Amino acid sequence: MKRFSFISSSLAKNFFLYLTSILILALFFSAQSCKSPTAPKTNSPPDTTSNNFTFQTFTFGASNAGSSYLQDVAVVSDSDIWCVGAVYLDSADGKPDPFPYNAVHWDGKRWNLLKITIQTKYGLVTMPLEGIFAFSSNDIWIVAGDPIHGDGKSWVDYDIRTITGDQSVDVSKAWGTNSSSMYFVGRAGNIVSYTNGIWQKIESGTDMNIYDIWGASNPQTGKTEILAVASYPDTSAQRKIIQINGSSASEISSSGISWDLESVWFKPQSQYFVAGTGIYDKHLLSDNIWSSQYYNVTNNYINCIRGNDVNDIVAVGSFGEVIHYNGMRWKSYIGETGLTNGQYVSVAIKGNEIVAVGYNGKAVILAGRR
Repeated sequence: MKRFSFISSSLAKNFFLYLTSILILALFFSAQSCKSPTAPKTNSPPDTTSNNFTFQTFTFGASNAGSSYLQDVAVVSDSDIWCVGAVYLDSADGKPDPFPYNAVHWDGKRWNLLKITIQTKYGLVTMPLEGIFAFSSNDIWIVAGDPIHGDGKSWVDYDIRTITGDQSVDVSKAWGTNSSSMYFVGRAGNIVSYTNGIWQKIESGTDMNIYDIWGASNPQTGKTEILAVASYPDTSAQRKIIQINGSSASEISSSGISWDLESVWFKPQSQYFVAGTGIYDKHLLSDNIWSSQYYNVTNNYINCIRGNDVNDIVAVGSFGEVIHYNGMRWKSYIGETGLTNGQYVSVAIKGNEIVAVGYNGKAVILAGRR
């Protein structure tokens, strides 16, 4: 009996200690659950966007008239989209028309082929167009060797070689904060600025082709940051990243990048992207090393990258590759958007609209809506 009493007493004591421990732990976790969790610090917007895009493809050009293609796109609104390049059709007599339609415009209901004819020193010319940058429906810059400004109906050509006195100047892409502050880049390292009516050639320090330019205002400094990327055509290694400051330009680090580049997009103080053979990023402009963490997103060459924000980014490239980042993950749509013999060479994203342009035997426009 004594042995039994001792065991019972010990069990009772241990059971009491067990209950006490459970109660203390419950109170501890209850107190912790009442505290508000601290979110990790991040430069990215807290909410993600949707990867749920539906795509539709449009093609333009006559197969016997010439190789049609589109090279750049600007989205003013969902009812005002401009695409530029060269679309060749048959003329009224059924023979190939040697003069291309050099723009395709979306008016909210249909795509309209346009011939933008420019008054140059050589007379009226309808030429293939390479670049476009639009501020509004009646404030548009197009590029075809020269910068050209217009309201969508009438256009003014700026003979950049005569203006600068340099016959080697040749530009293909444009970016600016407004039509009184523009930058143009192009072949053989050409950079030209236009500020309040004054044109100036900016020495880039390279003879590489400058394929893309992008800029944005830094919220901390209030200054506009402008970057451009350059490579030699058809090479797989050499590249330069150029920072433009007013009327001067200098090369910044491309450490961490092993191959050529063709596009740039960024949001200052948040994330900077360059792309070509791979996608690379860094968080601050002052960071020296570019990260290649996106090597597994796609194996296809990226021709253009653009974004609404760092959680809403689109990139396009060879074989019809289209990828979108929603703040959490990248998604490839190549199963829907793939091209057998072509590529998308430029893309724009605005709100819930993605528009990519390129070629696949004929000129191609890919329109995506979320």
